[in-house]
Order: sequence, then structure tokens, then C-alpha cells
Amino acid sequence: MDAMIDIQNLVKKYGNFTAVNDVSFTVPKGEVFALLGPNGCGKTTIIRVMMGLLKRTSGAIKIEGRDVEKGSVGIREKISYLPQQVVFPDTLTGKEILHFYCRLRRMKMDGIDRVFSLKGMEDFLSRPVGEYSGGMQQRLALAITLLPRSEILIMDEPTASLDPEAVYEFRQAVRELCQQGTTVILATHLLSESEGLADRVAIMRTGKIVTLKSMKEMKEEILKTFKFYISLGQMEERFEEVARKNGASEVESIDRALIISTEKPEDRLRIVNAVQAEGGLIERFGTIEPPLEEVYMKILQDREA
Repeated sequence: MDAMIDIQNLVKKYGNFTAVNDVSFTVPKGEVFALLGPNGCGKTTIIRVMMGLLKRTSGAIKIEGRDVEKGSVGIREKISYLPQQVVFPDTLTGKEILHFYCRLRRMKMDGIDRVFSLKGMEDFLSRPVGEYSGGMQQRLALAITLLPRSEILIMDEPTASLDPEAVYEFRQAVRELCQQGTTVILATHLLSESEGLADRVAIMRTGKIVTLKSMKEMKEEILKTFKFYISLGQMEERFEEVARKNGASEVESIDRALIISTEKPEDRLRIVNAVQAEGGLIERFGTIEPPLEEVYMKILQDREA
């Protein structure tokens, strides 16, 4: 598939400090691509260079095959950008701000009803933004970003200050847009944000991409230990020993469940069958997904070793 966004060997320096160090990745149309890492790792710098707000030191950035510095005006028309911090004039109302951005985009105001983040804010749109909470200002910023239905969304920490309901609705809105062909670049330090939205994730540290994989690949390929559980009608101590003899590296008994670690995923079914053969009444069993925090720390530790 042709790349909607193509970044090759990007370098951005501030004097002797290298903020982005030889970063390369491509993003096909309709994908959610996350730049994940701690504050100061270079995520926002990459986005600002993509938007033409900063000049690259070296490397290439192309959107739909066009260099972002040479065709900046035409490229920017395809993009909606949500910066990390959005500041609105305190004295303007939410409706006035929306009207301004609609005029800027040559859009009509009648499209705002479909923007998820404005739900429940009808009474506030006539109030000055200075009276808004941080979460309400973020919802207004998201509305402005999502309103044009742009081909590319570039968002820096988009769910900051949002309540759980708004986060859920935001994710649903982004998924729907991607199904329609929108391409998304998401910069975040929140592991749950990447897990909940991204197709692929580039984990960054000190200006470099440490690893770039799909969410599924991260969990399946990077962690060497696989955990699963077996819920039993009645727990007996001998079931732990049965599990160990059939491939379990670790076994923990919690109430009527065995929490089992194996070095090979294929050992799981053998352990389940062995416990059942020994008289265990199995009610259900399933895989325990490793939390993304565990994956993230494992990646960084492996790279530092």
C-alpha cells in the first residue's frame, strides 16, 4: 500500500542538542500510528516538523508523495492538527470560536452537530471560554480538529483532561474516521491511549525510535512469558503440580483459579487437558493479556542491556 506519510532519516537539532535522531517510518492511508514515549523524547518535535512549524535539519518528509516544505500550502489543507496545548481567548464564547474556525476552513456551522465532543456542551457554547474547565476546553479543541473531516489527523496528547466517557467517545469517533480512510498520527505518553487506538506503535526514547511494531506483535513477540488462567469448580493442591509437570514455569492459585505462566504458548492446551484428566472440573480458561506498561518497560530494558 502506498504511504500517505513517509518520513525518512529525519534529524532535528537545536545547536549541539539532537531532539530527533535519524527517525524513519511510513503510514498508509487509514492507519492510526502512535508515537509513544516519555515527555521530551522527540514526539512533539516530529509533529511540528511535519506541520512545517519547524525546519528539519536533514532527512525527508513526504505526504502523498509531496515534500512538506515545498508543497506546504496544499499539504496543510489536507491536515487537521491538534497541538499539545491549545489556548483560546478567554473573552470569546465557544460558539464564536467555532464560527471563526468554520470561516477559516470555509465551512458552514451546521456541521458542528455531528462532532462527538460537543455533546452535552450546548449550554456552555454561549459562555466565555474563560469559564470552561480544562476538560471542556479540550473538548472544544477536539471539535475544531474533527470538524473538517480532513484526510489526515495529527494529534498531540488528544485526551488530556478528558473524562472517561469523552475518551471512549473520542476513540469511537477516530475509528469511524479511519474506516472512511482518514490517516491518524497520535503522539502520546499514555500507554492506554496507544493500546486503545493504534494499529502500530513506534516507541521512542531520547530522539530515536526504539521499536516499531503492531500492538499485537509487541505483546506476542517481545514478552517471553505467556500467562493464562483456568477457573475450576473446585480447587485441589495437586492441580498445581499437574500444571508444573506439563510445562508451567510458574503457577499461582487464587480462589478457584490457577494463574499459569509458560514459556511456550502451545503448552497451554496440554496443561488444560492434563488438569482435566486429573479430575479438574474446568469452568473456563483464557489468556491473560500482558499490560502495555510491562511491554514498554521490557522493550526499554532489552535495548539498554
